[in-house]
Amino acid sequence: MVIVSEESYPVKVGVNRIWTKWDCRKKGIASKLLDCFRKNYAYGHILTIHEIAFTVPTRAGKQFIKKYTNKKTTTRNNVRWNSQKRLHVDDDSEFFGLPHKVKHLFKKHKRVTQLYDWQIECLNLDAIKKRKNLIYALPTSGGKTLVAEILMLKELIVYERNVIFILPYVALVQEKVQSLCPFGLNLEFNVEEYVGGKGKHPPLHRKRKSSIYICTLERGAGLVDCMLADNGQLGGRSVGMIVVDELHLLGEQKRGALLEATLTKVLDSKQSKHNIQIIGMSATIGNMQEIGDFLNAHVYTRDFRPVKLTETIKLNEQIFVINKDIDGSLKSKLDRKLDFDAYSTDMKLLDPSGIGLLVREILPDGSCLIFCPTKSSCQSIAKIIYKTIGSQETKDKLKQKEELYKALKEEGDGKVCPLLSRSILFGVAYHNSGLTNAERKLIEEAFLDGILKCICCTSTLAAGVNLPAQRVIITSPYVGRDFMKQSTYRQMVGRAGRAGLTECGDSVLLFQESDKEKIRVLLESGVENIDSCLGTEESVVYSMILSSVSTGCTSSQQQLVDLMKRTLFIQQAEKRNVECTVASDLVESCLDKLKSINAFDKPIEDKLKLTSIAKAAVAANLDILEAQKLYTELLEASSALILTNKLHLLYLAVPYTECITLERQNVLDIMTNLQGDQQALANRLGLNELCISQFFSYGKVKNVSENIWNKFLMSLILNDLWNKESIWTVSKTYNLPRGTIHSFLSRTASHASSILRFTEALKDKKLDHFPMLFQNIIPKLNIGILGSSSDLESLMSLPSVRFGRATQLYKAGYKTLNDVAKANKKELCNVINHLPLKVSREMIASAKLMLLSEAEALEELAESLRADLNQSMSKNKDNSLWF
Repeated sequence: MVIVSEESYPVKVGVNRIWTKWDCRKKGIASKLLDCFRKNYAYGHILTIHEIAFTVPTRAGKQFIKKYTNKKTTTRNNVRWNSQKRLHVDDDSEFFGLPHKVKHLFKKHKRVTQLYDWQIECLNLDAIKKRKNLIYALPTSGGKTLVAEILMLKELIVYERNVIFILPYVALVQEKVQSLCPFGLNLEFNVEEYVGGKGKHPPLHRKRKSSIYICTLERGAGLVDCMLADNGQLGGRSVGMIVVDELHLLGEQKRGALLEATLTKVLDSKQSKHNIQIIGMSATIGNMQEIGDFLNAHVYTRDFRPVKLTETIKLNEQIFVINKDIDGSLKSKLDRKLDFDAYSTDMKLLDPSGIGLLVREILPDGSCLIFCPTKSSCQSIAKIIYKTIGSQETKDKLKQKEELYKALKEEGDGKVCPLLSRSILFGVAYHNSGLTNAERKLIEEAFLDGILKCICCTSTLAAGVNLPAQRVIITSPYVGRDFMKQSTYRQMVGRAGRAGLTECGDSVLLFQESDKEKIRVLLESGVENIDSCLGTEESVVYSMILSSVSTGCTSSQQQLVDLMKRTLFIQQAEKRNVECTVASDLVESCLDKLKSINAFDKPIEDKLKLTSIAKAAVAANLDILEAQKLYTELLEASSALILTNKLHLLYLAVPYTECITLERQNVLDIMTNLQGDQQALANRLGLNELCISQFFSYGKVKNVSENIWNKFLMSLILNDLWNKESIWTVSKTYNLPRGTIHSFLSRTASHASSILRFTEALKDKKLDHFPMLFQNIIPKLNIGILGSSSDLESLMSLPSVRFGRATQLYKAGYKTLNDVAKANKKELCNVINHLPLKVSREMIASAKLMLLSEAEALEELAESLRADLNQSMSKNKDNSLWF
């Protein structure tokens, strides 16, 4: 449409109607007019007469003004208000139909100056042009994400439809939100984060701009349910694309089954009318074509790496370069022997494997990732490295290392891990789940900036954030106690080599003589196939059935059978002739179980109908059994809710599946020293001296549910944090790693958000006080520091800001999002310890985008209220009085 305004009377003119009413002989002129408007103004922009005359200073423009500005065809409530100009696109073929500005943004924010041949080929596939589903696979570091980002941007700003971007880990979601905020600000779309307790269900309506919803698997499942329930829309706008990173997670237990169920509902034939395009990417899928058939997708694969990778293996002191023959058999050639003469006697005893020597080889200019089999080994190997690489490394970038130490100290509320405080001086750090998210983020940034040269990490980092290095060292072919899979090995070695910085990368896999045959099999075998886990996850199948009925995708048993036939699980079972996996049998057994637990009301005309609790469970993205347990618990709590502090609410917020093992002596010390409200809640839950005695004797309680016992212990951790105990103090009290506590906080925030949605959807008067109570605790759970000042909450809502940075910002005078939005990026770097310029730029863009989104939401609310008022006044025109 084109909207024209004359003084205070807006006029909306539907383009198609204009040209049919216009004299047929002037259609050519009209077409030129329309082209002018489209090039210069966004869809829905309000044009003044002067703008029309300026844009089209021709006879056609004058005719348009004369003919249409005197006709008030609509009222204000029909107008789409958007005064932002659309970006010019001078040549559609130059950057895949996107504005030129996008190209400059990629260069500025991602340092991408040109695309690889495979990326250009992939973006020009017929499948893309015809909006067919696509899955593509390349080795790690091949540039897969860039292709997905270009496709998502085109969907957002060209087709003006929303996008759901599903990522496997919280850290990846936060990284992507941070990196896309500058794009959202410059290209005028919203960036919404759905992780932990963040993000509304259903999302807020955003009429002016399209939105990208960046989420974890669990939150993505909830967003898809909201979309299907709203006829393919989220936030009042159609969803055009769903992108899934790390598609190989389909083969994982629980989470893979959830992803499969989510995608199946989108693929259901009844939903094909929404024309939602699915894009999946992965580095490690053996049965790509089978997954492509499941997703009804075009399959694109290439074996491309931007830099050459040399794979080596180390046995004793010898290092062999490995290659494959044409027949796939392994070839190895002796490359060199490690020179242990460079080590003193003490060093040889400390590092008999020579890992420090391997790191020395690429210093001082190179960088190295060392993958360790366990969390504890990360720290022990980091200690070995900094003691063996030489003191000369302490002189390099000393000022930046001091800033990194100060930043870690701020995040730790004055404390730093003793090992890190020593190792970062040598450019070495460890990275595992024992560290908080903030500490890990600082270490990642320091590694990317070249301040740290070596990180000792677990295999999780290989599938997480992008940290390429010149050399990758794998200290053992085991992950925990299990022998490494081919896919895990490929992800690790894929981190070797850094496009634009090194011409090649290399990997070294250390192993013992006893594992020689296993190593040969590992290196010769191909990537593992993905096998569906849906059949082994009953709770996921139950949720899939309930959500498909609740959202209106299905309403009968036969439709559920048809839906189940679309799953990868049934398709693989049929191909392999597996007995007892017929879709109809599976659906029937699940329905019988769900009916037995009262998830369904009596059917009406053979149509399935959910109970109110089942509907609320779907809205809250909860398992039905968990939802029923929650309903009972909330009812019991509401009769005697302790509100003198937050402990009782925190207890309710702890997930039922939460079970962090605490040492027996710690538990006894805690339970025998309960104070005031803690003791009152323990008594309320039936946790008395008999329970403590049983735990002391048998290691578990017998007369009270183990669930209640575990939840109470976990709530004490939350309560200590709420009462402003530092995470270091809590970590020491409960003898738990800081990172474990932070992960627990994130899961609790997510569960608290589910409780909020559950009670809102249930609309039970007995529980109507819980939404307000949980709304008060969720924001603090989201930011992860319960005892922090409320002054820091808005700052900590920024993607790249945690407690330490928020504190520094506040002390430097940047006390609100508005202060950060108006800041100069270089000045921020000067006042914040260890803040890279790139992160500073993204932080400012995030603040601007968040403020802009809030302002637009308020404006849309005001417009809606004004429209309702105008409509009410027009109906009662004769009886209206103005005072």
